[in-house]
Amino acid sequence: MAFLAAIAIYLARILRRPMDVRLKLRHVGPVAVVVGAVALVLAWDWLRPADIATSYLFGEVLGVLAVYLMTWTTILATRLTSLERWFGGLDRMYFWHRLYAISAMLLFIPHVLVTGRGNARTNTPQDLTFSEQAGRALGVLAFFGLIAFILISLARVSRVLRVNYRLWLILHRFIGLLLLAAVLHGFALDRVIGGSVSLKTIYLIISGAGVLAYGYDELVLRRRAPMADYLVDAVLRPSPEVTDIVLTPTGDRPPLRGGQFVYLSVGGEHRWREHPFSVAGTSPDGSVRLTVRSLGRDTRRMHENLHPGLPAVITGPYGMFDHTVGGPRQIWIAGGIGVAPFLGWLTTERVPEPERIDLFYSTTTEADAVFLPDLGAAAERLPNLTLHPVFTRDHGRLTVDRISALAGTLDADTHVFLCGPAAMVDALGRDLRRHGIPRDYIHAEHFAFR
Repeated sequence: MAFLAAIAIYLARILRRPMDVRLKLRHVGPVAVVVGAVALVLAWDWLRPADIATSYLFGEVLGVLAVYLMTWTTILATRLTSLERWFGGLDRMYFWHRLYAISAMLLFIPHVLVTGRGNARTNTPQDLTFSEQAGRALGVLAFFGLIAFILISLARVSRVLRVNYRLWLILHRFIGLLLLAAVLHGFALDRVIGGSVSLKTIYLIISGAGVLAYGYDELVLRRRAPMADYLVDAVLRPSPEVTDIVLTPTGDRPPLRGGQFVYLSVGGEHRWREHPFSVAGTSPDGSVRLTVRSLGRDTRRMHENLHPGLPAVITGPYGMFDHTVGGPRQIWIAGGIGVAPFLGWLTTERVPEPERIDLFYSTTTEADAVFLPDLGAAAERLPNLTLHPVFTRDHGRLTVDRISALAGTLDADTHVFLCGPAAMVDALGRDLRRHGIPRDYIHAEHFAFR
């Protein structure tokens, strides 16, 4: 009960905080997941069969929670736009997707240790029935399979094993099968579920939701995702690593706006699997501007081979990186190609803008700041925008102290928007919180979907 009281206090603080309602709504999803987990623990305690030892019950509750989190992992992988507002955008949905997968793996470990000691029947494999043997095998498959998926999602491990993005996407599609294996493992071996019709029903609902989400993702969503056909109209290469693309629609066009992101797939001889990119600008005729940095094999190949006239497909839009949720005083921080959403805000149709914007454009050298002319033109046009180029080789890395020195003291009402390399975003985010900026006033776009 104390845990539920803590959740209630947390929600009360969020509701009382003076901020846009969209920022408040993004807490609903994660809080709902926690509340659901607490409800499961209470249900398993209240409805457990009378002959179940507490230690064994504890181990099985950990297993049920692992399945519950795997279900959420599968649901969030569907890219349902209806879920974005409750979790804060697709990039944050993928953050929770990874966190729930890791948490499920960590819960499986004590589940195996505790239930293995608490159930004497599992100590002698020759005494197990066929269904119990199959259940044990499925549990092992789910546990080690989940570990493998998490490992190949780590950048360093994937580089060592040479798991490229395309192969990772293919392997990632099997995560729903691991959920199914874990579910069947529970039905075959869990004596708590087997001894209570109510708990079995709850478990069936939880696991069924995950399996249905997996089936929807594989059989329905991939064919009914919001897609639009485009044609590559212009391709510029302002640097050896950056590609600036303009796409024109050939049919119905999605309602795109600057700061959102889309998945782009380009056809032709060098067909390229879809990747996410921020919208760097839109035009009244429906044209879309995307900026791409060559970071992997696919983006390097696109940089080399992309040319006007190729057919393209855009899926989306996604994301809730939107400066209109902020207040009158804003700091925008762009690192390298992370300038794309800010370009989108400054070059797309006009919306109510903050009273004051300080935009920091950080690159290694001045030669790398290929979009500085675009930002300079925007700063000349907008009296509320001040541009601060930062070249880290000459000026050192960007810090909050340097930001304060150039833009003035940051008070607790300042909203900060960050997009760039993960290390820069994480470091500045921590530093901003130490300087008194509330977590909900620090907005970051994350592209580490892997």
